Amino acid sequence: MTPNSPQPSRFSQFIAELKRRHIVRFSLGYAAAAFVVLQLAEIIFPAFQIGETGLRVLVVAVALLFPPAVVLAWIFDVTPAGVERTTTEGGRRNRLLPGLALLGLTVTVVGAVGVWLAQEGVLDRPETAQERRRPGQGAEPTLVAYDPDAPIRSLAVLPLDDFSDGGPADYFTMGMQEELIAQLSQLAGLRVVSRTSVQRYAGTDVPIPRIGQDLQVDAVIEGSVRRSGDQVRITVQLIHAPSDTHVWTQQYDRDLKNLLALQSEVALDIARQIQAEVTPEETTLLQQVAARTVDPEAQDAYLRGRYEAQKGTPESLDSAKALFQVAVKEDSSFAPALAGLAGTRFLLGLADSAVDPADLAVAEREAQRALEMDSGSKEAQEVLAFIRQVLPSPPRPEVPGTGTEGAPPRGEVVRSMPSRGARTGQTPSTPDSAWFQAITQLGRQIEVRLRSHAGDRERTPDVARFVGARQLMAAGLFEEAVDMLTDLVDGGVASPLAWELLARGEMALGDPDAAVEVMEAWRDAGGEEAPTPAEVRALADAVDAAGTQGFWRWTLGRLEARGSAGGHVTATDLAAARAGSGDVEGAFQALEAAVQQRDRGLVSLQKDPVWDALRRDPRFAEVVRRSRDVLSESGGRGSSGVRPER
Repeated sequence: MTPNSPQPSRFSQFIAELKRRHIVRFSLGYAAAAFVVLQLAEIIFPAFQIGETGLRVLVVAVALLFPPAVVLAWIFDVTPAGVERTTTEGGRRNRLLPGLALLGLTVTVVGAVGVWLAQEGVLDRPETAQERRRPGQGAEPTLVAYDPDAPIRSLAVLPLDDFSDGGPADYFTMGMQEELIAQLSQLAGLRVVSRTSVQRYAGTDVPIPRIGQDLQVDAVIEGSVRRSGDQVRITVQLIHAPSDTHVWTQQYDRDLKNLLALQSEVALDIARQIQAEVTPEETTLLQQVAARTVDPEAQDAYLRGRYEAQKGTPESLDSAKALFQVAVKEDSSFAPALAGLAGTRFLLGLADSAVDPADLAVAEREAQRALEMDSGSKEAQEVLAFIRQVLPSPPRPEVPGTGTEGAPPRGEVVRSMPSRGARTGQTPSTPDSAWFQAITQLGRQIEVRLRSHAGDRERTPDVARFVGARQLMAAGLFEEAVDMLTDLVDGGVASPLAWELLARGEMALGDPDAAVEVMEAWRDAGGEEAPTPAEVRALADAVDAAGTQGFWRWTLGRLEARGSAGGHVTATDLAAARAGSGDVEGAFQALEAAVQQRDRGLVSLQKDPVWDALRRDPRFAEVVRRSRDVLSESGGRGSSGVRPER
């Protein structure tokens, strides 16, 4: 370099030094090797059952190891004589201490970044939507001390073990479990989880406290069945879930002909053990069932028929119909079998594109006869009410116990459509409100089938999905509802109703943090009535401070502000927010208004955990009784229970 030549810049000197030390060549080689390793990992990892977590860890490791590797390449060089320290331009070796200090600093920074990524969950196995919505999954719940005076307001009936002679019979244990759930569900002071929600625990060894936390219940019923000849032994245990304490155990030995009576006896005993509020009407219904004696062969055919019917395929419905006919033939006074026959006949008609009025008329007569034999049969009431929504005839007498007195002519709410295909008939439709309160398994099947026939054709796909999710919520199937609503809002076209119902679903699953995430996603998506960043921060702070109650206090404030501004707020939503906030008296005032307004949001009373704080109050049983009259009206009149669709 001559004295007058320009001095190279520091950046140019740095680039020249990188080239001299072969850093660029090393970096390109590292990138190529990393690409090959990652490609091989995608092929090899699945063979060793290493999932996405392993691949994610490998990607992060490759990225984090690059800076230390570059520092090592700066300090050392690979020569024909081996690995040596790099030299200066004059041929002297660089001092080792500064290089090692640089390496130590690099390793420290990279390690800190790795720890931060791990804390942020980047290296965790991605959760499925189902797993995220099961509180307590992956962490053992903390046991609490059992308090005998603490009320039990919610219950789950687990699948029964079958130790019968000759091997287990799924139809028998499923029928026992379903009947026990149905009878306990009639008690307004008790929330009973649906059979669908508890089936995932069949044959598992999940601890009771975990099940209780997952299902958000105070207690769990587990038991076993053993049949031998004409005798049956049922053992039932009541377990307080948060403390894993066995509260009560009872063994029943009965004749098979008294099986249905035994189920009512067990339900009453459970109600007494948990000190549930049982109204005189509920006691009468259970005692009516307990007074039955049924021919064992008729009973067996009936249970087999229920097992086939719940599968829902045309072939299984045909089998169910034949089995119910056998049961009725064996015992013509067996009302449940007659109701099952009517409902199955109706479901088979709905399997076609049109319903034959002649088949409907036969099903109606069968359901009516079943109701005359047993005026308290919820299954017969529901089947008859659904059939009469579809029958193209003048208004018929009210269905006893369903609150259909004074219902308008069906033509005002159920729109007949032209028949399709060669068969003469009519395509069923459902009221626009789409709120029913089917308690029994058969009633829920009919409800779902009616919606698939009518609702999906009359509504856009997005609205149909929202209505479907709302129905799932009413049935207590919160996980399924949340999955459906998540898909809906991910589509980017969801209304405020869908976002709010999704948050409500997460709360029903006992996950206020997930409800906060819903509101954050809604804020990011924007749109009508989306919460502001300040509102979401306030919600997050409220949940951090008070958990579930914090969420409901925030919701109550939002609803009251909307009402003050002239927006639409349903009485049931207001009651739920007050109940969740701990304002019992305010909740009952709003519930009274909801009943007066015939608010169809009252359908949530049966299954939503937000009402658990009110269940032991005698006023709640009265509200439930009156709400059932409102919800079971076949005409579908009254408030829809939600704000109008936009």
